[in-house]
Amino acid sequence: MRGFGHIGVIQALEEHGYRPEAIAGCSAGAIVGALYASGYTPQAILEIADKSNLFPATAFRFRRTGFLDTGFLSDIFRKYIPDNSFEALKIPLHVATTNLATGQVAYVNQGPLDTALLASCSIPLVFSPIQRDDGVYYDGGILDNLPIAPLHPRCNMLIGVNVNGLDTVDPEKMTPARTMDRIIHLAINRSVRENAKRCDLYIEPPGMLKFGMFDKKKHHEIYQYAYEYASAYLAKR
Repeated sequence: MRGFGHIGVIQALEEHGYRPEAIAGCSAGAIVGALYASGYTPQAILEIADKSNLFPATAFRFRRTGFLDTGFLSDIFRKYIPDNSFEALKIPLHVATTNLATGQVAYVNQGPLDTALLASCSIPLVFSPIQRDDGVYYDGGILDNLPIAPLHPRCNMLIGVNVNGLDTVDPEKMTPARTMDRIIHLAINRSVRENAKRCDLYIEPPGMLKFGMFDKKKHHEIYQYAYEYASAYLAKR
């Protein structure tokens, strides 16, 4: 759900005259990137969330490889991006995924869009992995949670956005879900720190981990929080 912070940052960037010529993302960032690359405005993406049943009760199915079924995401992709191909997008998009067999990051920028998006957001133990023609894939954030590689050599200006910045927590107040959430992001934080150094502009709203991974009633609050931070940050530049 913290991925809604990307929408707020995009809104702030637009208001300050920044519009991307290419996008790269992983996990929720890949989903937001795909909708934006399809031509939806930040406000329209929020409206899609309002109309969609995010994390419905029927999606919680305890399986060996994950406890959430991705069917609800597939429904959203089919409804709002019916062309279902990278080639049909209005802005070039690169989606980061992790190949479980090879242990390497794979950037996808052509072919069917839905399977690439599902693979990119398949958080281990939360979602089941996605089988594609050449292997089994998980969340791209495992190896590259700020995927600048497809864009870095070609950009005049590279803007990085991270909505999972680490902060200090009180262990006594950690629930099992929040503990799992934090462990995941501790593991992936190194790639973010290294890639952030290569960005010309880097936006990381602080304190985002106060919003839980499944706080689906707070998507407008998450959007607003990230929007206000990014707006204030950009106004100082």
